[in-house]
Amino acid sequence: MVERLLESWTDQDLLSREKADELKEHMELKVVNWKRVAQNMLGLAIVFMVIAFLHLVADEWVLEVLVRFFELSDAFFMSLLLLLALVFPWMASRVKHKSGALRVSVEAFLLLGIMSLGGACYYASTVFELSDFWKVGCVLLVAIYGLLVARLFYASVIWLTGLSGLTLWLGLETARLSGWEPLFLGMTFQLRFLVMSFLALLLMHGLRKMVLKKVFRMVSFQFVWFVFWVAFWLCALFGNYASWDDWEAVSALHLLPWGVMMAVAALWVWHQGVQKKHRQWVWMGSIALFADVYTQYFLFLWDPLPASLFFFLLALSFFLVGRKAEVIWGRP
Repeated sequence: MVERLLESWTDQDLLSREKADELKEHMELKVVNWKRVAQNMLGLAIVFMVIAFLHLVADEWVLEVLVRFFELSDAFFMSLLLLLALVFPWMASRVKHKSGALRVSVEAFLLLGIMSLGGACYYASTVFELSDFWKVGCVLLVAIYGLLVARLFYASVIWLTGLSGLTLWLGLETARLSGWEPLFLGMTFQLRFLVMSFLALLLMHGLRKMVLKKVFRMVSFQFVWFVFWVAFWLCALFGNYASWDDWEAVSALHLLPWGVMMAVAALWVWHQGVQKKHRQWVWMGSIALFADVYTQYFLFLWDPLPASLFFFLLALSFFLVGRKAEVIWGRP
């Protein structure tokens, strides 16, 4: 449209040909990110639904209806949510077949289906008076449901949700096996997840040629790496101490081996990324190393240094790092 307008002005001698060509050279095509727009619209829809709900419950008549509704039996809600767990994937399938490009809407329906199944499992634990074994097993059931649905619809966000549920189940299952004590086989939660994520990385590396969609492999690796580094950082900060009192009673020197191990792991990942020109590994190793260095700074210098000097040195270090990063990224 702009080009036609320039041509019209040129034909009417309102604009010279040279100036019109110069303006065309500076024209830039802007593409609308429709996926981001859809995500924002769905987010606004949820916000306005919450606002509408708040206005509804403010009405006494509506409030009375809601109270009567929730006085229904747990079996009713379990059945309703189970039905919704089937209806939402069906709606997602309909949307996908009619308009395959509506990825955000499909994932929203699938996520609602997972939430419905989770709610149904919650009410089932009350209706059938399930033991801890079956309650924790319900978490695994929801996680497997999410992974299967994600595989069926090729939805990476739902796959990530399923992996999160599987991680939650591992934590709950180890806690159940320990009698809900803080230690399982002598390991706190952070050490358990560190060991499990490390074993998962080894397993995924050994099965890297498994038949799995590329996006799922990428999401799985990123998720497991994230769990690994968060667990490692928590070990560097808290060690393997199960209570706050135990942690406060030890010195930073007792926690230093964890920090050294995390630094070694971060440097190894960074080195592998540089060698293989894998930018993601370089960033991952760099961020993990910085997190570990600042954690050790906090552990060793928080008590001996005055607060003003502690934060001044912290600010100075951030300035120097930011300045160095600016110099590196500013290179042509």
